[in-house]
Amino acid sequence: MTNYCHLSYEDRKNIEDGLNDNKSINQIAKEINRSHSSVLREIDRNKVFTKPSNWNCGNRYENPNYNPYCDKLDSSPYVCNGCNSRSGCRKERYTYYARKADDIYKEVKSEARKGINLTPEEVFQINKVLTPLIKKGQTINHLYINHPDLLDFSKPSFYNYVNNGVFEFGPLDFPRIVKYKKRKKKHNRRTRKEREILINRKYSDFLDYTSKNPYLNIVEMDTVEGLQNEADCFLTLFWRKSHFMLIFKLKSQTTEEVTRIFEILQTFIPVEDYKRLFQVILTNNGHEFFDVNNIECIHETGEYATHLFFCDPSASWQKGGIEKNHEFIRYILPKESSFKNLTVEEVKQIEDNINNIPRDIFGGKTPYLLTNELYPELVELLNSKYIAPDDVTLNPLDIFGDKNEK
Repeated sequence: MTNYCHLSYEDRKNIEDGLNDNKSINQIAKEINRSHSSVLREIDRNKVFTKPSNWNCGNRYENPNYNPYCDKLDSSPYVCNGCNSRSGCRKERYTYYARKADDIYKEVKSEARKGINLTPEEVFQINKVLTPLIKKGQTINHLYINHPDLLDFSKPSFYNYVNNGVFEFGPLDFPRIVKYKKRKKKHNRRTRKEREILINRKYSDFLDYTSKNPYLNIVEMDTVEGLQNEADCFLTLFWRKSHFMLIFKLKSQTTEEVTRIFEILQTFIPVEDYKRLFQVILTNNGHEFFDVNNIECIHETGEYATHLFFCDPSASWQKGGIEKNHEFIRYILPKESSFKNLTVEEVKQIEDNINNIPRDIFGGKTPYLLTNELYPELVELLNSKYIAPDDVTLNPLDIFGDKNEK
């Protein structure tokens, strides 16, 4: 694919030299590796007009038979650079000068980067439509995908306008402007039981297994912690193929609670569908995931159904999809938020709103719509809901109301 870029001063100097040597536009274009039309537009845009002097010509402009226009300008290259009569010509002339053209280019570029390229009416319309959506916690990417007619300029320009106070909303109205402090590494040695569990379940085993079976369904699994010293937390399951995520509230971060969720899933998802949906599970080294038999097997029959693998220690990037998706949860429930009084309905609202946020990687499709195409039975069984783009919210007030406990 061609890489388009602006002409440099060297390109313009080569154009001027080519014109002075009476080279054709095609010859010049080939020498500087540009298209014929690009060179022609550059010459036409930056050629300099010179009015003839009155030296030794009397009042020629008063003569009705005098024509100051040169017919040679009607043919390519439409400038006088290579004309042999240029020194003594007393007609109007157009000349291309590389230095002058480059100065004009720099001035135009500088002016284009000043101010804002929006009319007051466009600013008013953006404020009117986007302000209530931003208050819901919608991301910039979500707004761009669902309102392309309104946001027909680049994202960097949008950020500049926001930072310069062009709109009613500012930088603080967008989520996650503060980066979390990097966690310190822990150097706890594994127990013998943990080392035995990891046999054939390490991340290297996961890579080997999935490379031999590239079309398997991979589910990333993790937990999200609430307020420190509170037992309540979330269990999250994330399908790589669609970015669809399930969220379950756990009463405690234990193997018993994780087992309880898998028992619930197996009660309302038919066995064959369950096997197809949970072919591979990749999780971290949390102690709550060490009851591998209850995760890998069908509880009623003991049939082996799922391959469970663990990431390397301190390598959360190995399941980066679910880690990135957790950011949406943190928009609604920042760190140190209490999960204790959350109802099942509220957790479901969080899940549905996140699953209806479009993703660039899928061409603007949402995880809900993509999952509905790939696994319509899962969407139906889980009672997942479609939410219209402008109704998607990541604002805790829209989900929880005025509950102070959150």
